[in-house]
Amino acid sequence: MVAQLLRLRVDLLAGEVRGGARRSVLVVLGSLLGLVAAVFVAGELLALRATPTEVARSIAVPVGTFVTLAFTLVPLVVGRNDQFDPRRFAVFGIDRRRLAVGLGVAGLVGVPVLAVAVVAVGQVGTWSRSGGTAVLALVAALLGVATCALFVRVGSAVGATFVGSHRSRDAGWLAGLVIVVLGLPVASLLLRSDWLDPASAELQRVADVAGWTPWGAAWAVPADVASGRVTEGLLKLLVAVVVVALLAWAWWALVGRALEAVDGRATTRRYRGLGWFDRLGSNPVGAVAARALTYWARDPRYRMSYLVIVFVPIVVLPLGVAGVPWQWTALVPLPLMALIAGFLPHNDVSYDNTAVWLHVASGAPGWSDRLGRLVPVLVVGLPLVVAGAAVSASLFGDWTAFPVLTGVAVGALLAGLGLSSVVSVLLPYPTVRPGDHPFQQPQAAGSTAAVAQTTMVVGILVSLVPAVWLAVLTALDGPEPWATATLVVGVAVGLVVLVVGIVVGGRLFDRHGPDLLAAAQRN
Repeated sequence: MVAQLLRLRVDLLAGEVRGGARRSVLVVLGSLLGLVAAVFVAGELLALRATPTEVARSIAVPVGTFVTLAFTLVPLVVGRNDQFDPRRFAVFGIDRRRLAVGLGVAGLVGVPVLAVAVVAVGQVGTWSRSGGTAVLALVAALLGVATCALFVRVGSAVGATFVGSHRSRDAGWLAGLVIVVLGLPVASLLLRSDWLDPASAELQRVADVAGWTPWGAAWAVPADVASGRVTEGLLKLLVAVVVVALLAWAWWALVGRALEAVDGRATTRRYRGLGWFDRLGSNPVGAVAARALTYWARDPRYRMSYLVIVFVPIVVLPLGVAGVPWQWTALVPLPLMALIAGFLPHNDVSYDNTAVWLHVASGAPGWSDRLGRLVPVLVVGLPLVVAGAAVSASLFGDWTAFPVLTGVAVGALLAGLGLSSVVSVLLPYPTVRPGDHPFQQPQAAGSTAAVAQTTMVVGILVSLVPAVWLAVLTALDGPEPWATATLVVGVAVGLVVLVVGIVVGGRLFDRHGPDLLAAAQRN
């Protein structure tokens, strides 16, 4: 069975090359680039043999950890396309042991495992400074390659099983967005000059921490022994062995589940009552608000929009690295979060798609549609803004910042919602269709989207000018009387823009209802 699966693996790899010309070129170039990168990394590791032990350790251990981490994350994303998914072999009547061993061995054949093996050889050369460390480096290299190979198998099986459904793919895209958002400030931290110095305390600390993780334990064994940390090195060897054993057990369990479980079973839900429609009554504003609350709670497109706000506070990290005092960075996130929250409903009508005909055909006054759509953001946003102002003022260390932050943030939120009530009627543009992937943005000719978004941002900033000016006076001349004035003016301007936006947007909705329905049908 192992020989048959190995032959199948080789045939599949050869088929990748024998495909269309474009695909063959991409496969060959990708494989060559991967191998060239692996040879380059191995050469750099070999060059560390002539450097001090601590310097070599501070580079070799993080590099090995990063390689193993890549072998963990990538299969989770692309696992649903794995040709050696155990579920594909469930109908052939192969017993669990033969299938688990055969697929595990066949998974060793391929460019990724060959590349990590090349890097492991470079690691062996780095620590071949004595007979003992050379033996440990060889054992650690074998454990490192086995760890990467097993992570590929386990990650691919998990990805194929749990990332195949539409909802799980949405979660995967969200996780990818989180990683990107978190990676930007982390990269700005790591690119500091003192981090790039192999002898720096920061890089040494990274090597210390990485060596105790499942991804770095095997790579840290010879490094610790060579630097005199014999006990730590032997303990990390034990950790590496346990990691391989746990991954092997996980692979065994996943193969068993693939052979025994049936995927795709239908699930049913039971609902009692009409949810928000029961709670908010049958008046026009309540009906629209209930529909909007249901959308904001269940529609992945809305979730993807408002979850972005959660990651806005991360902007303080690059600011702190750039030299802005950490105390002052506490004042930045809340106004940005409020501005984004007010900006979100600016294309809300297009999210309805053809269902907007319900609002047009009902004959309800336009202002009720405009107000009802804003209820979710108002009900959730205003309390969170006040709570966020309290947290920011506490971190800033001066509670006189509380009314200032509240005035600016509430003004941004209310002004944004008021402008959204007008812009979503005058400048609707194509957006993600109901049921599509949240990142599946349709192509559209014209500049409507850019005009709408620019109008929103500029309009909110112009509305904030009085409150921001008073906030600056508070910082320059003291809290009295400017802090209270900032709160009053910010809230007042925001309320005026909100009310005017609802009234004007309602009249425009009454006038342009058929045009909105036609635009939604073209979406």
